[in-house]
Amino acid sequence: MKKITLCFGLLCGPLLLGCVVDGAPEMTSMVADTDAESSGTAAPTTSETTAAPTTSETTSETPDASTGDVEILNCDPWEQDCPAGLKCMGYTDDGDFFTGTKCTPVVENAGVAGDECYADGGWSTGVDDCALGHVCWNINPETSIGACEPLCTGSPEAAGCPDQGDVCVFWVPGLVHVCLQGCEPLIQDCPVAQLCLPSGEQFVCKLDYSFEEGQEYDPCQFSNGCDPGLLCASSVEAVECDQDSPYCCLSMCDLDDPVCTGMGSVCESIYGDEEPPPAFANVGACGLPG
Repeated sequence: MKKITLCFGLLCGPLLLGCVVDGAPEMTSMVADTDAESSGTAAPTTSETTAAPTTSETTSETPDASTGDVEILNCDPWEQDCPAGLKCMGYTDDGDFFTGTKCTPVVENAGVAGDECYADGGWSTGVDDCALGHVCWNINPETSIGACEPLCTGSPEAAGCPDQGDVCVFWVPGLVHVCLQGCEPLIQDCPVAQLCLPSGEQFVCKLDYSFEEGQEYDPCQFSNGCDPGLLCASSVEAVECDQDSPYCCLSMCDLDDPVCTGMGSVCESIYGDEEPPPAFANVGACGLPG
């Protein structure tokens, strides 16, 4: 059985962190980036990137910025080893990926998980009004407003989340590890304006960026560019898709009760011949048979 090729690039800039914005998003088969297992209180973990930028193990200080007198760089987001009143946050200098960590201020009456938040200067600064151990996520580019989400706890080898329903996503390993709500793809049980999409061996809620587009067979450029219940996949999987566009929106389907509407399309596992995670063994996508 062939494996349907999915698009895993996420539209970001001020919207989502640690993802591709310049050039075409990566096309990759539906495989886990890491083999992480949950044990004890640890939450399942997935990785959104394959390599982490290198950071120094020591803290460096340069004049200017976020602490008033100096800017403290290369802190540890797992240890949260910044001085009192500061938190360790990922940031970027180049606008595309997180490139490092630094200590940024924790404001009074800071928000916790689910609270509305404001990202001062946009997503790239690492400065927001969420509490220690939280980050402003799913940020609206026009308002710089998002929602506070908890950072992963523990360590890279035993990562966890405060809420057992969340999944620890290694957005940029070594720099940003955020807990996102786990979800059921065939139910699409995420909050309004979010999509239940694959992330490694799990499914998590991510920002919906389909807007007026994103219907079945519409062209798409990013994994979060289709409506709920659809996946951004290779256009060769459906005759209805514009073959001049590399990706289009295809329906997810239930292998136990398959329903596909495209000409000649069938419901096939998104994992192909690989053993699927037990929780998602019935998750398929509609495409032309291999």
